[in-house]
Amino acid sequence: MSFIGTNSIVNESSTSSQIENYKIVIIGDQHVGKTSILSRYKYEVVETAYAPTVGIDFLTKNVFLEDTTIRLIMWDTAGQERFKSLIPSYLKNANCIILTYDISNKATFTSLNKWYTDSKEYVNENTLFVICGNKIDLKRAVTKKEVEDFSNEKNIPIFVEVSALTGEGINELFHSIVKKFCDTIHLTNNGIKTEELNNDHDIKSQNFSLKEKNKKEEEPISNKKKKKCC
Repeated sequence: MSFIGTNSIVNESSTSSQIENYKIVIIGDQHVGKTSILSRYKYEVVETAYAPTVGIDFLTKNVFLEDTTIRLIMWDTAGQERFKSLIPSYLKNANCIILTYDISNKATFTSLNKWYTDSKEYVNENTLFVICGNKIDLKRAVTKKEVEDFSNEKNIPIFVEVSALTGEGINELFHSIVKKFCDTIHLTNNGIKTEELNNDHDIKSQNFSLKEKNKKEEEPISNKKKKKCC
């Protein structure tokens, strides 16, 4: 996997009158399936051969509303210890942080507390936190009650269990996130604050400072029809 995003957000086009950019960063220990979750949502497939993320990567996907396109800019992060120092710079201006663990590995769930605490230092108070338990196709080592207690303690509103391998729960996870974004749009009557939600400049700056390979245009959500998200 390349060091930085293999997808171009600059060339993405839309027929809707307005595009709102939302930055999502997925974090968690190594081997919890962060890349697979994003790949399953973006491409509806997942590679079975494991290839660890090296540094930072990103994908984008468009979700169409009646008169607005929500562009999800999804940043994938490495779980290896030697890359953790890179992550804080990519949390800047994040609209959503997905805290990810492996339900078959208790240690990855225990680590969420540190991931949450560390990331809180770099995001604003309006950043949405989400808990995602991956690998529900495997034997459970973490109970739902444990995660619900953690989410209640941290006041995290969304907790979804998924399987990147089978695709179960993936759409539910991202629909829940987009629903929250839709609520924000409705509450502000589409008068969204540019400095909080429009991250094009932030992303272009970060991409410019790192080596980028194999740019390609993104395709919008399946069948390219406008849909209501909520």
